[in-house]
Amino acid sequence: MEQNEESSTFIHEMNRDEAISWLMDEYGEELKRLIFTYVKNRATTDDVFQEIMIIVYKKLDSFRGDSAFKTWLFRITVNKCKDYLKSPANRLILWKNNWFDSKDEETPESRLLLEEKKEELIESILSLPLKDREVLVLQYYKEMKIEEISDLLEMNASTVRTRISRAKAKLKNELKEGYLDG
Repeated sequence: MEQNEESSTFIHEMNRDEAISWLMDEYGEELKRLIFTYVKNRATTDDVFQEIMIIVYKKLDSFRGDSAFKTWLFRITVNKCKDYLKSPANRLILWKNNWFDSKDEETPESRLLLEEKKEELIESILSLPLKDREVLVLQYYKEMKIEEISDLLEMNASTVRTRISRAKAKLKNELKEGYLDG
């Protein structure tokens, strides 16, 4: 709890503009990478990030230090991403993109990129359903512990473990390369 109180005090000692500037420097890229795992589009990532910064700016005084500051930011980010994915605007954009993508020819460059193992893994993770994708990203990419993921997503730790196990099984089946052994 001491670290949470220190973060809370540190943030509250700055004016809002300084705090947002510090937050963007400290967590900006990490938050953008997290957003991208949900929205899968760089322009949309930037838009959602800006919306999150506005929310944080407005709610900065409401941070009480009950959790780590990073967890508070991640919770806002995850919730905003989920809201975006449910929005009618997102559904329209996805429909439009899928329609245009189905008309495009595959280029030699895109085939080459898709053959690389790292790219294949990323694509496989991004193709997972949201509930599977988010737990994998939080555990492996963000290096969060089960308890932290449980707090962030507001679910039981056993549910988090089950989702991670299910997501890993789906990836192993799809990739058949043993990326996640161990």
